[in-house]
Amino acid sequence: MIEHLPVVIVAISLLSSFTILISGIFSRRAGYYISLATIIVQLIFSAILLDYLLKNGLIRYWLGGWRPPWGIEYVIDELGAYMLSVVLVFSLLATIYARRVVEREVEESKWPYFYTLWQLMISGMVGVSVTGDLFNLFVFLEIASLAGYALIAMAGRKAFVASYNYLILGTVGISFYLLGTAFLYAETGTLNMLDARILLSLVYENRVVQASFVFYFIGLAIKMALFPFHTWQPDAYEHSPSAVTVLISTAMAKINAYALIRVVFSVFTVSFLEKFVQVWTLIAWIAAVAIILGSVFAIMQKSLKRMLAYSSISHVGYIVLAITFLHTKWGLSAAVVHLLNHSIMKATLFMVACGFIYKFGFREIDDLAGIGRKMPFSAAAFTIAAISMIGIPPTVGFVTKLYIILASLETGQIAYIFVMVASSLLSLVYFWRVIETMYMKGDHHHEQERDELPAEMLLPALFLAFLTIAFGLFWLSGAGMPMLDSIAKTLGVVP
Repeated sequence: MIEHLPVVIVAISLLSSFTILISGIFSRRAGYYISLATIIVQLIFSAILLDYLLKNGLIRYWLGGWRPPWGIEYVIDELGAYMLSVVLVFSLLATIYARRVVEREVEESKWPYFYTLWQLMISGMVGVSVTGDLFNLFVFLEIASLAGYALIAMAGRKAFVASYNYLILGTVGISFYLLGTAFLYAETGTLNMLDARILLSLVYENRVVQASFVFYFIGLAIKMALFPFHTWQPDAYEHSPSAVTVLISTAMAKINAYALIRVVFSVFTVSFLEKFVQVWTLIAWIAAVAIILGSVFAIMQKSLKRMLAYSSISHVGYIVLAITFLHTKWGLSAAVVHLLNHSIMKATLFMVACGFIYKFGFREIDDLAGIGRKMPFSAAAFTIAAISMIGIPPTVGFVTKLYIILASLETGQIAYIFVMVASSLLSLVYFWRVIETMYMKGDHHHEQERDELPAEMLLPALFLAFLTIAFGLFWLSGAGMPMLDSIAKTLGVVP
């Protein structure tokens, strides 16, 4: 049974989407509970897979019994299992958070369609985490993306326009990815990642292969919202339904980053990148500019959700910058831990920000005057996550910056240390503005009784705020280093 779990964990998610749609005929609320139950089952299966992986090593599954490269292969290694866990944990928390906000923000007649699309998006992200086939990766990215476009559009006219812009740029991005796949297949005759890795080592100097890499990078950079391909993201985050904002800013955003890491290191490898140091250096500086400008744009915003969207653009730059450090485990480690770290921080921030909208309709930062006294637990969760985004120890945000600084020192690229310092200072500016407004401005909330979020919205945010510190201590203690070292060795970053 265990050997079939890689395909089962994807199949049950797709099947539940169909079940939710049918159940909507009888009960419009059933979709929420089916989705919640499905994710819990998937989490149990992922735990079984992780245990099997730790005891027996790499898990490979051939769909239909067809051996690669002729058949599609699912591969679960340490990185894939890690990403699968991130996707499912944040999908579960977002689903728990979703019920009340969906009932408030989405028409009742659309609830079955909402949860059908919700589960489709999750199934796409799960598929990306486990597939070892480049074309299959494209298919799962598209499943997740198409569901995401439709979910965003459910919040009204502005959301529809934001969804349309996301659709256009997302289509451009995935088209570049597909071009990269076509070029690579033309030279290697395979779509299997492990086979392509071996065959590409013979044709690194081939212009078609080099073009393939460029297409892959541009396509996934657009999907990740890396500057200057970020223009779709602020509107999508600001106008989408609250639950959708939480899920796409965490699991969905990170699955595209994971796809980039997987393609760069599992297919093209460090040996390929070494031959194009100038291009890789250019990419590093694009990432550095993204880190700074994302924060600058965040400072300029009046809308809280929009400010958080621009801060996400900055943190996409962290991941891309981190993977440009070759021959040091710290760079890749920074990228890998930030897949989790940023998800923890951003889920907390958006859960609270969307909670302010749910309770009072407050979207602007200035509207939050004194709300720290009216909603003390929500404001505290936001503050902890904001402190982490600034990079203050021992939070998870500090860990990512520390790893990037260590990578900079080890490779002699000292300039990026100043980028980290500048980013922290800029983050302090825009997050301090929110914290100051919540606690030190206004008194019109002070005389009112406390009015916190419902438990199913507040508890996930508080739990994640706790994880902000808990995982910071976990990474700093070195407890996660064996896993990070193993991932670095598997991907060929270190011997």
